[in-house]
Amino acid sequence: MARKRARTPEGHYVSDDPSTPDVNEAWEDAETPKASASKKAKQRKAVKSDAPAFTVFVSSDPESSVFDLRLGEVKVRGVWDGVRQHVSWRVPNELVDSMMKHHFVWSGRVINAEED
Repeated sequence: MARKRARTPEGHYVSDDPSTPDVNEAWEDAETPKASASKKAKQRKAVKSDAPAFTVFVSSDPESSVFDLRLGEVKVRGVWDGVRQHVSWRVPNELVDSMMKHHFVWSGRVINAEED
């Protein structure tokens, strides 16, 4: 029987409990199916919706380098476009209001790509 490291529901390794010398909690049988994996798959399927979860913002002028934007405690990673001129950011919809207050947006350096 193959064994593999035991993990918590968050994915962290489980440590062995020294108070139980006859049982090693850090390892589990690999053949034992986990119900939590199928439960997570069902939850992911239920989350899907037709509306996109992100709003795309782009730099209004060509940029010399890629840079990230900080929205409170969240960092939104910037990526190059196909010809490496403009930078774009996929901002989660719950942070769009914060993004609209960002200095680069109201100064015109970054614009909403989905607006006409």
